[in-house]
Amino acid sequence: MFSWIRKGLRTGILTTRYPAAHDRMPEGFRGRPVIDPARCLAGQGCSACVALCLPSALYLTRADNGTGEAHAPAASLTLDIGRCVMCGLCIDACPADALRMVEEYELAVTNQEDLRVTASYAIGPDQLASRKENHDGTSA
Repeated sequence: MFSWIRKGLRTGILTTRYPAAHDRMPEGFRGRPVIDPARCLAGQGCSACVALCLPSALYLTRADNGTGEAHAPAASLTLDIGRCVMCGLCIDACPADALRMVEEYELAVTNQEDLRVTASYAIGPDQLASRKENHDGTSA
């Protein structure tokens, strides 16, 4: 036991001062993805990011227009950060650059619904109704 204490005194402090002081993230750090609803084309039928998402963290809720079309415009695009593995494949797949990674890494919440980010769109094929990102799992 004394050998551990002696080794600890020789080594010095190895921990950071987190959470009192935040360290700068290294170059290339990938935090969580963020949806830019104003640029997203999911309301116009795009599903490129959803097709490449391996853990199914991105999913579309299709508008029910009664025709049963497979490529109908989406009513909403939801990102479930709890399922996301921060791989960045969705960022590369998005043709409109509507997804990007931010350096946010503090993702602890008390309610699982708080990890779902939803971008809602109009049911109409030519316009977006709501260009807002909701963090509470509700549609705007």
